[in-house]
Amino acid sequence: MRDGDKPTLSFAAGYHLRAKPLCDGRVKLASFELKATAFEDDAQGHEEFLAGRFDAGEFSLANYLALKSRGAPLMAIPVFPNRKFRHSYIFVCKDSPLQEPAQLKGGRVGIPSWLNTAGLWMRGILSDDYRVEAQDIHWIARRKTALDLALPTGARLEVMPGQESLAARLVRGEFDAIIVPDVPEESGVRRLFPDSKAVEQAYYGRTKIFPISHAITFQQTYLDKYPAAAQEMFDACYQAKQLALRDDADATYSNFAWNRQVWEEQRALMGADPWRYGIRGNETVLDTLIRYAGEQGVLAKPVTLRDLFLCIDEP
Repeated sequence: MRDGDKPTLSFAAGYHLRAKPLCDGRVKLASFELKATAFEDDAQGHEEFLAGRFDAGEFSLANYLALKSRGAPLMAIPVFPNRKFRHSYIFVCKDSPLQEPAQLKGGRVGIPSWLNTAGLWMRGILSDDYRVEAQDIHWIARRKTALDLALPTGARLEVMPGQESLAARLVRGEFDAIIVPDVPEESGVRRLFPDSKAVEQAYYGRTKIFPISHAITFQQTYLDKYPAAAQEMFDACYQAKQLALRDDADATYSNFAWNRQVWEEQRALMGADPWRYGIRGNETVLDTLIRYAGEQGVLAKPVTLRDLFLCIDEP
């Protein structure tokens, strides 16, 4: 099929190596003309997709779980281009007396919103591993969710918008801690877990969970019109990810002086491909996230993996 005859598939991509081959044209779809736009600001990409300006997009799993459980016309494929361990994303002031998760009890913790996936993961981990429940903390959200959520009984969530970043407000003394999706640029903060890498490696060794934050999600109307787009997009994303993994192994490609040693360390702990796409091999991490969403009032009704992800031929 000539390019001019192909249907266009507009795609709101993340800004990272796993999406780059889709954006620069190295990876193409056989039957669709992919128009990929990379968003450095994840939230902007999610909002543009949700507003219907893109046929597909890399999308927050916390938001997707909430919307899908409420019947939103969206459908994801099991492509997970954004994953991060989250222990290292709890920050306190440099001079804070807080040294361990149990000390968060009774404190004020800032979050972007209740539907931020980083917070969803970390609240679940705090409960599972440290016996710090959602009800033990006074949560302060920067923005209000548009959905009605049934928070756990006794959980306190206050919305306090502000122009400053959560980290700047932390330094000013507005919070005792913050849980954020990215590392703050502000000085004057430190991680709650001083050796967060070791904590996260131990967590992975015990659970085999590499937390997923985003999934590739389609507008259902697009899939109704072009059902073949789901498999083609999965295959293209898989190919793009394989190129990224190849580049990871190339010490010349990276700007980091000890890139190869980091690559070897990660491979020894997590295997050749921690970024596995597909349901197979990701059941535990996905089931855990669904459980956390239920426990934290994100879901309007129970959902299963079959409800959330299209059946795809996986490699």
